[in-house]
Formats: sequence, C-alpha cells, structure tokens
Amino acid sequence: MAHRFYVPVDFHGKEVIVSGNETHHMIHVMRLGVGDSVCLFNGMGDECTGKITEIAHDKIRVEIESVKSIGREIPIDITVAFSVPKGKRSDFLVQKCTELGVKRLIPLQSERSVVKLYDKGEAKITKWRKVAIEASKQCGRKTITEITDVFTLDKLLETASAYDLALVACPSLDTPLLKEVLKKHSEVRDILCLIGPEGGFSGGEIENAQNAGCVPVGLGTQTLRVETAAIAISAMLMYEYAK
Repeated sequence: MAHRFYVPVDFHGKEVIVSGNETHHMIHVMRLGVGDSVCLFNGMGDECTGKITEIAHDKIRVEIESVKSIGREIPIDITVAFSVPKGKRSDFLVQKCTELGVKRLIPLQSERSVVKLYDKGEAKITKWRKVAIEASKQCGRKTITEITDVFTLDKLLETASAYDLALVACPSLDTPLLKEVLKKHSEVRDILCLIGPEGGFSGGEIENAQNAGCVPVGLGTQTLRVETAAIAISAMLMYEYAK
C-alpha cells in the first residue's frame, strides 16, 4: 500500500507539486525516491495516486495516475467542545476524535477549567491541527477535523440552537444516559457535545446550557477524564448513527 500524505490542493492536470512539511516527511522520514508510489489526499474529499518523478530540495513532483472522491466520513457531523486537560492528554483527545470522524473540535474555557488558554492557546491550537492532519493521514479519512479558536462557554451556547441536537455531559448519577436520550432523536444530522473539566461544569453552567437548549446526558456510572469522555461520546454517537 502506498504511503499517504496530505496535500491541500485541487488534483487537476497531470501532476502535483508537494512542498512544506510533507516534503520533509516523504524524503527524510519515509525515505522515498523517484519512482516510488504515493497516495495524496487534499482534505476536500479527493484522493489521488501517483509516482514521484522529481525531487528538488523542498519540492517534490508527483505524476498523477488516478483521482477519486472517497467516501469514508460518518453520516453525521459531530462537534465536540472540550475543556482542555493537562499535558499531552489533549493531543490524545484530538488524535482519537479525529480517527473517530469528529468534524470539529472546540477548545472550551469554563469556570472550572484547569488549563487557561488565553496566553498559550494559539500555540496549542497550531499543534492540535498538526495532530489532526497526522491522524487523518493514518486512518484514511478524506477530510481534516477542524480545530477552532478558543470559545468561552457563554459564547458557545449562543450557537447551540444551530445544531439538530446539543448535548452536555453531566457526571451526576441521576442524569439520563446518552443511549436513552438518543432514542428520542433518531433523525439528527448535526450534533454538539459539551465536555466539562475534571470537576464538571458548575450548576450555573449546566442551567445556562439547558436554557440554551442543551440536553444533559450521562455516559455511565464511572467518572471519566475529559479525554475519555470526549472519545466515549464520539464513539457512542458514531455507533448509534453510522448505519
């Protein structure tokens, strides 16, 4: 199987010029040379196969052999807004949610957020976008999970009504389980999921979310970490709707 690389251009004509980070990866990491076969995807739904015909410093010329539109996306649009966990756990969250087909990830600032993004948010987001690209290359997706700028919870709640279904994860044991809530929402296309920090959203935040139309859901009897909750709810939604 040919190695897969992300090249965000339209695949028109007979060749593609690869530049930037992918050039380094192709030459110095994968040790590819003239005559080797590669698979390129542009994040816009197209994938092409071809052969390397020229390597010149920071550019690689690939002769296109075939182009096709690939359909590997799940049939629903999942947006996960998450309070950022410490350390590399956020990278893991981005990687696995991308592999599961999440359309959009929104870093969230809430009352109990442990990681404050106002001063270092831009650098983290840049890193997460690279993680999403690598995850899409690995898992065979045709698009890249979007990583947005930082939102406050109040600002995000202003957009909740634009979704077919908005969910807010609650650790309380008396909260209806996700599977029970989804039985009442069989025909949805666009879903927003709110994942709070380790201590959960505050009572006031839950109330504000409900007033904005969000439905509280439980993910089980265990208390989950942020990244676990984000991955779990994405997988559950994919299982429920990817039929």
